[in-house]
Amino acid sequence: MIEYYIFMHKGGQEQYTDAVVPVANPELSMAIGATSKLGEKSLSVRKLLSDIMSSELVTKDIPALSAVIDEHLPDNAEYMVFRITDEKIDSMRRGGVYGKIVKNGELKVLPNGILGLDDEDRIICATEEFFSFLSDEEILADSLFAESCQEWMNYMIKRISDINWLSGKNLSAVTLIVRSSE
Repeated sequence: MIEYYIFMHKGGQEQYTDAVVPVANPELSMAIGATSKLGEKSLSVRKLLSDIMSSELVTKDIPALSAVIDEHLPDNAEYMVFRITDEKIDSMRRGGVYGKIVKNGELKVLPNGILGLDDEDRIICATEEFFSFLSDEEILADSLFAESCQEWMNYMIKRISDINWLSGKNLSAVTLIVRSSE
């Protein structure tokens, strides 16, 4: 089982225009887009990303799905798309949206492609804006103390709030924990 928690916040902006789109089909697939960086195009690109993830295209393998997204999104669009099971995560990213994994007590950047997973591996996927307020040491410490995805996210949001009261740009992130023993 994959436990996950999604955080989306408009920050000090008028509205939330990034995109976080989860789809269970039957595996968990997700797209995260830093569409707020696109200005006037942000809402239409957000809808396009959501439409792609809500269509039969979501069943394609991740490199093919990423290619479809690349065809339809502007060249400067930044996103990450992944599919996760108890055994593996397959991910592709473009631009300033990426993931980090806590595996065996170490934090590493989640690579493009397939990575094997073990019970209790912890993953955070987020926009560059979200990561900009957190050090790797803070992300790792918070993940190791947290018992759930929501608790892990709450620790990180508290850190960001202490810096800017969540008044900056859009913040978008997903925490995931592999619970293969449940």
